[in-house]
Amino acid sequence: MTEILTEKSTKRLISLDAYRGAIMISLISHGFGFSAFEGHPYLGFLAHQTDHVAWSGCVYWDLIQPAFMFMVGVAMPFAYAKRASLGESHGKIFSHALRRCFNLVLIAAIFTSIHTGHPTFTLVNVLPQIAFCYLLTFLVLHKSYWTQAITAFAILFGYMVVWILYPYNGPDGPWAQSYENMGMHFETWLKGEQNPGYWASLNAIPSTFTVIAGAMCGRFLAEERSSKEIISKLAYAAIALIAAGWLLSFEIPIIKRILSTSFALYSTGWAILFLLLFYYVIDILNYKKWTFVFVVVGMNSITAYVIFQLLRGWINNSIWVFTQTPLGALGAYGEVLQALLVLAAQWYVLYFFYKHKIFFKV
Repeated sequence: MTEILTEKSTKRLISLDAYRGAIMISLISHGFGFSAFEGHPYLGFLAHQTDHVAWSGCVYWDLIQPAFMFMVGVAMPFAYAKRASLGESHGKIFSHALRRCFNLVLIAAIFTSIHTGHPTFTLVNVLPQIAFCYLLTFLVLHKSYWTQAITAFAILFGYMVVWILYPYNGPDGPWAQSYENMGMHFETWLKGEQNPGYWASLNAIPSTFTVIAGAMCGRFLAEERSSKEIISKLAYAAIALIAAGWLLSFEIPIIKRILSTSFALYSTGWAILFLLLFYYVIDILNYKKWTFVFVVVGMNSITAYVIFQLLRGWINNSIWVFTQTPLGALGAYGEVLQALLVLAAQWYVLYFFYKHKIFFKV
């Protein structure tokens, strides 16, 4: 990674924090309460965009997790370069990466145990999946672009081949909405039961493609390149992946719940496109004032996730004590206002940390 140890690589890019913050705000807002508009003649599309599709297809809500995992990858070259600039050896940075992976798995286990009411463990949560992808991505972080790309595509398409050739797929094929496939059988082997909604722990394997792609984009941003080159190449990459995912979907449906190959390509393309938009507006056009709301969350994303997982319900109930009469009378619009109030409360906690320069890391 010595080739990207530039002044640019050791500084924070506001666009990255703003992008990460926008992703987290979408998550901790609980869809901004738009689910209340289900069936609304004009606003029903908002409910559709803030809930996962039942099986095949993709909406905004399906892009949240891959965008967050993509940003994990984008941040990796900057974090590596920062630590290296402080004199840390590759071995020490790798040890830190291992500790971070362990902490992510531990935090997920704590969340799951609290929610279920007994000690338990799951790999389907986004945090252990990030840990898996983070570790694999770290192993190729300082390799050439070609090595990174070949590794990413080899993992993605190798997994696809194994999934298709798995001998115990159901009669409707490997992409059918069923519990008769490799991912669901792995759940039975791992813990003796299936995850509701067909979510597969093995999604961590193809998700590595997205994180490695993020690391490649982050490295590209960190290098001393012209704005024109950065914009053009990121745009080409985004369009190519979106198109590849869409074309492949005629044979392999775009399915988030089992993270099909077409979904990995398609969602990663959109993640790059979102990154390009933030980078262009913030770092090229220099429009930065509007980013403050997002940066506050983006610089404490793990804290935001912890608050969302453990405290959002309590915050919602506490606010509802005072708002149920006026907002309850507004129907669906009241539910949206309630969700925005809960989001504002979570944001203020993060702002308190930001103001006092308290940033929690794993």
